[in-house]
Amino acid sequence: MAQKGYIFKKKGRWYGRWRQDVIEKDSDGKPRIVRVQHCEKLCECSDRYRRKKDVQPLLDQKLRPLNEGRISAESTLSVREYAETFFLPHADRELRPATAHGYRALWKTYLGARLENNTLRDFRCVDATNLLAEIHRTHNLGRATLSHCKGLLSVIFTHAKRSGVLDAPNPVRDAGIPRSAKSGETHAYSPQEFISMIGALDGVAKTAVALMYLAGLRPAEARGLKWSDYDKKSKTIRVSRSMWRGFITNPKTEESVGSVPVPQVLADILDAVPRTSEYVLTSPAGKLVGRGMWEPRPVDLHNLASRVIRPALAKCATCKKEQHTASGHEYQRIGEWRGFYALRRGCATLASSLDTPLAAKSLLRHSNVQTTAAYYIKSVPDDAVRAAQKIDALLQTSTGDRAN
Repeated sequence: MAQKGYIFKKKGRWYGRWRQDVIEKDSDGKPRIVRVQHCEKLCECSDRYRRKKDVQPLLDQKLRPLNEGRISAESTLSVREYAETFFLPHADRELRPATAHGYRALWKTYLGARLENNTLRDFRCVDATNLLAEIHRTHNLGRATLSHCKGLLSVIFTHAKRSGVLDAPNPVRDAGIPRSAKSGETHAYSPQEFISMIGALDGVAKTAVALMYLAGLRPAEARGLKWSDYDKKSKTIRVSRSMWRGFITNPKTEESVGSVPVPQVLADILDAVPRTSEYVLTSPAGKLVGRGMWEPRPVDLHNLASRVIRPALAKCATCKKEQHTASGHEYQRIGEWRGFYALRRGCATLASSLDTPLAAKSLLRHSNVQTTAAYYIKSVPDDAVRAAQKIDALLQTSTGDRAN
């Protein structure tokens, strides 16, 4: 039976009262649906809202979704309760482990505590905009991280809509990010930086850097690469898995599955790697499986960067230029370590400068060229363009002289 509700005035304000289903926890902590009386402010008393019949349309608007069965009990939960009870467990089950981990980190650090008093069904676009502004003021985050926060919040409301909890437009979609939030600049390694880098590194660190710069692999794809994926005869690498921490999954997208060409410089580096396990990037330390027994395992890229790559590049930055110019190739100081994705961006930038953005898109295996152009291809200095025209010969010369 449709509810009509009850309207009353108190202290210069009009209020409405009706019954609705809510979720409460019983003595055992299990959620249950109970029907309770709900009271809510409708408007201030004014010339427009003098009598109950003037206020009735406002109450009817509140009750319409309830009477039509378009509101569930879950919609009365706070955004925090809904996310932690329904969405985050869903993300753990259905999404990639790295994605679910990232969602939980954002939620715990920036969003969760700020959304415990916001009811899911009453959350508006202005609430999302104010929330992002507050996070920016408190943490001074850049535009990229704020976009991630907005994206997570939008995904939560999309999940609620798809689950039948809400039946309204996503309130986060049009939320604004503060203009004062700065866009962080990302780096793409140049050919000269890459040459200096592989000259300063050896072993698994050199192989990892070469795979991401010359083949455009993502860090998780490089870590999950097996020797069986490398076809030495056709000089191709088949990308078919991704490894994040201890989880092995398919690559990020369907378009990411495929073969990438192996230039001769990378082939020479791979040929020099000892095959101690089925994985190309194998940790030198291995895993202790018994007394005095070690089993090879894929390298931890985070540890590799902090314990091997950063110290090696710092040492390289202090050494003399003459030590790097003995073979005749150009030298460029590398500076601080910019992360593995700077290598992948360098691959895209180099491919675009030598060919077209479409070629870079194909090499990186993106679903569309807009992603490649917007996030991976960086402006190339003139000296880098000149060097890139003979990049393969340059690399072969430098690596061949060091081998001799």
